[in-house]
Amino acid sequence: MQNVSLHGRSWLHEAWRHKASVVGGVLAIISLSLAHYAGFLIKVPLQIVAVAGMPLAKGVTATFLFYVFFCAVFARVLTSILQLALLPLFALTDRFGFGFRREMDWTHQRRFVRSHTGTIKWEGFVWIAIQALMFLLMMLSIYVEFAGTWTAVAGLFASIVLILLTGLLRAGFYLQPKPRSFIKKIKTRRARSGRTASAAFATATAALIVVAFFMGAMRANLLRDQQAHPIVAKDFTGKAAVIASSEGALLLLQKQGQELRYIYSTAEFTASMETKPVFTPLGSRKEQTPNTDLNAR
Repeated sequence: MQNVSLHGRSWLHEAWRHKASVVGGVLAIISLSLAHYAGFLIKVPLQIVAVAGMPLAKGVTATFLFYVFFCAVFARVLTSILQLALLPLFALTDRFGFGFRREMDWTHQRRFVRSHTGTIKWEGFVWIAIQALMFLLMMLSIYVEFAGTWTAVAGLFASIVLILLTGLLRAGFYLQPKPRSFIKKIKTRRARSGRTASAAFATATAALIVVAFFMGAMRANLLRDQQAHPIVAKDFTGKAAVIASSEGALLLLQKQGQELRYIYSTAEFTASMETKPVFTPLGSRKEQTPNTDLNAR
């Protein structure tokens, strides 16, 4: 018991020696929402971002965190259901594979217990990987509805692959001739295990940053492609797509052919930015919606 405790303290000490990566990872986790918000505003004109960036951050971030926690809980529930369905089947398969009349002398018993203990040890990592995959798929299907170009999707997965390769480089994986030797040194050398732990933490947080950024960009594409709805604001009445909202502030988008106009409307003022002056000027006259035309008649 004392050896295990000393080993745990040594592992933590080695990880603390690489605290720069750990601290960087913690800061990266805190800035996940900012990375998502940056991706969300990547195509918004800078003039609109200058006035709407801070006020809209709360609403966009709150929506993003809600979907993150919802998909995380949903992924955990689905993983638990999958465990309840598969683990009894695996247990029966293990028993039937060797037969009920297996010889359980001392040698066979120790080998069976050792292999079974190893299976249980690695099983947790397998379920974590399955849960992470389910979480990613649900975020893509529920939050962004797979909206986005093939370029964005390819960029997302290419970035994740490059980040994983960088993490293996940090952990010293390429210095070993075989993966088995790398895993063995992680288990037997505390310095190598600490370096690998800090590299894995930094790599995971970097991957989350990239995923959050692309999620924000894909979410914005989804909202830009939605149908326009009748909007009544202080200096604007017409049809537009709602990109973001927070405490009475609205970021709207109007389309006319290939031309776009972004409108930021609050109770105090209204600002707009358009690619070409083909839209009706704000405040000159109210754009009538079909409902208002019907009422006028």
